[in-house]
This record gives sequence, C-alpha cells and structure tokens, in this order.
Amino acid sequence: MKKTVLLLLASILMGVSGYSQTDGSTDNGIKTLFGEKPRSHGGYIGLGVGYTQLDGIDAFTTTFRGAWIINHGFAIGISATGFSNDLYVNHASGSDYRSLQGGFGGLMLQPIVAPKFPIHVSFPVTLGAGGVAALSSHYYDAFDATWYVEDEGYFFLVEPGIDVELNLVKFIRVSFGASYRYTTPLVVDGYGSDAMRGFAGNFTLSFGKF
Repeated sequence: MKKTVLLLLASILMGVSGYSQTDGSTDNGIKTLFGEKPRSHGGYIGLGVGYTQLDGIDAFTTTFRGAWIINHGFAIGISATGFSNDLYVNHASGSDYRSLQGGFGGLMLQPIVAPKFPIHVSFPVTLGAGGVAALSSHYYDAFDATWYVEDEGYFFLVEPGIDVELNLVKFIRVSFGASYRYTTPLVVDGYGSDAMRGFAGNFTLSFGKF
C-alpha cells in the first residue's frame, strides 16, 4: 500500500514538473503592455550624384550619406552635399562668369516603407545648415580660368524627399530620388534671397546591412 501511494505521488510530481517545463519553454520573455519585440540593427554608407538649379542655372551635386538602420524600417544619420552651378563647359574664351558654389548637410531622418520588397520607397529628410560662395570667374578658354570670391553667405535648411529604392543584392541598394530645399533667406550680394531654394534629383548607390 505504501509503495503504491509513493509511486502515485511520484507520478503526480513528475507530471506537474513536466507541464511547468513545457509551458515555460513557449515564452521565456517578459511581456509588456506595449508588446515589445526584438529589434534588428544595421547601417549603410551611400554615395550620390544629382542635378538641381541654383539661381535658375543648372547645377551638379555630390552627396554622402551615412546612417544607422533600426529594425529595417527607419534610418538616422548624416547627409552632406556639395554643389556648383559652374559646370566648366561652353565658356567662350575671354568670357566672365558668375557662379554659386558650396555645401550643406546635417541630420538625416529616413522612414523606409516595405524595405524587404525588391522595390520600395523611403522618405529622407535632412535638417541642417550650409554655406555658399559667390564666385566671379574669367575664362581664358573653356577649361582655363581664374576666379575670386565676391561674397559669402550661410543658411539653414529643411530638405524633404522621396526615394525609390531597389535591392540589387543583400548588401547593395540603389535609389532614384527627388527632393525640395527649403532654406532661410540667403544674403549674398547680387543674388535673390531664394537662390538656394528649389527641386533636386539624385541617384545614390548604398552599401551596408539593410
């Protein structure tokens, strides 16, 4: 009789122990009110070229981006762009030419929609500042010139944009984008206060963990 009772108690204890282990193995984490989930982290470096107009004249831009990607869907980092609306072409010998050259950059925030799809979109926004130099050039021929700085100015800007992105391979992404620069009034002799404002187009090649 005692052996039967002992065997019965042992069986019950083993059953309770087995149930608790099985139940606990399904969820070893702490639940929260906001349903916190594990996050993935990555980052990328991007190099881009683009087109815009400065003071109504065609301009060339080059851009560097570096960002940290949170959970595939949001990037935060820096963006820096250099620009010039003197493309050094079609200048007649003996001609004088005025141009704007400089750069801007700052904090970049980039929501990414459906990043795991081969083609998707993102919405980069740059918040920052920049500087511009007004140059006066004298061309001896198309590619030989001397120049001097007439005036300089500084501005703050917000540049929202939209990029169509293509996942070429796991670590390479290309994008085609458009943006608009909103700037504080520019104070440079001989130029309007809105000379730095306008639309821009760009092509960017990015490398990283997306």
